[in-house]
Amino acid sequence: MRRFFIAIAALALLSCGGEEWSSGPDWSKLPSKPEQEEGKDEQDKEQTENQVTIITPTTENADPKADISNLQYIPGMQINVADDTFATRLEEVAAAGFKYVELKIKYAYGLHNRTDEQVNATFAAMQKQMEQKGIIVWSIHLPYEDKNWTSISASESIRTQSVEYILRSLRLCAENFPTCKNYVLHASKSASENDTAVKQAHKSLMQMDEVAKKYGVRFCVENLVGSFCFTVERQMEVIKPFDNVYATFDIGHANCKGYDVVEFLKSLGTKLGTVHIHDTVYNSGSDSHKLVGDGDIATKNRSWGEIYKTLLQDNGYRGVFMFEPKDDQSAAEVMRRYNEIVLESYKSL
Repeated sequence: MRRFFIAIAALALLSCGGEEWSSGPDWSKLPSKPEQEEGKDEQDKEQTENQVTIITPTTENADPKADISNLQYIPGMQINVADDTFATRLEEVAAAGFKYVELKIKYAYGLHNRTDEQVNATFAAMQKQMEQKGIIVWSIHLPYEDKNWTSISASESIRTQSVEYILRSLRLCAENFPTCKNYVLHASKSASENDTAVKQAHKSLMQMDEVAKKYGVRFCVENLVGSFCFTVERQMEVIKPFDNVYATFDIGHANCKGYDVVEFLKSLGTKLGTVHIHDTVYNSGSDSHKLVGDGDIATKNRSWGEIYKTLLQDNGYRGVFMFEPKDDQSAAEVMRRYNEIVLESYKSL
């Protein structure tokens, strides 16, 4: 019997081709599962922490309690609208990597001495050039020289003529630059800081805001240096009654007037519509429009990182980080300083 079972076992071995049965993998020679995942988890964590979300510009302000982790503004740059320099400057701005611009329309450039047809032809050509380069108009700086829409003069015609000129400029721009929703508005240079000027401002804004709403756009009244609305209290007093009128915060203006720029921003809250970024000398009264880092905002006032965070968090601003340089300042240098000064300061917080 014993011989019989031995013979059966031998036959079974032969039927398997003489191969030995495997006992499975030798787990002692494989890396452990925890060791495999530990490095991966650290890598994933690092990637998450370094991931940046570029804000798609919108006129809607976020809730101040919203998460701002890794949010980053897209920078923009102002371009002066002038026939002889626009194309060259646009080329430079696009080459530097800017995708959003503010168009500055100076009174001296002259809508006042051109017909609607002439202005439309010029603006249509500019819009086509920008479309070809993928440039989007975020804001338009309306003409301001000699326009007095807060006039307290005995002659009401000064105020009404100023309002008519501003509204003509708005209409011509809105018809040609459809992506623009923000129209930067200077208060009058000659207006004094008094309650009568505020009443005149409200009278003008009631008329102008009605037209702006028809075009689906809004006015953003700027804080100035030697003009009406250089204090945040006055600026808020002018814009607060209107749900469609916002503030333009010019950081250089606030700095050279000696204000704490972060506290200024916090006072504006979600009534902030757009910004102008440039550097100045603290409490100098000089609107010098220096490149970021050439003034003393970061040393005499607040760091650029604090300002950036305040815009994101306290104001809930989700628009363009718009630079307002001088016409002869390099677009490439403006972009470099945004990356190497502003963003690095924010990252270091």
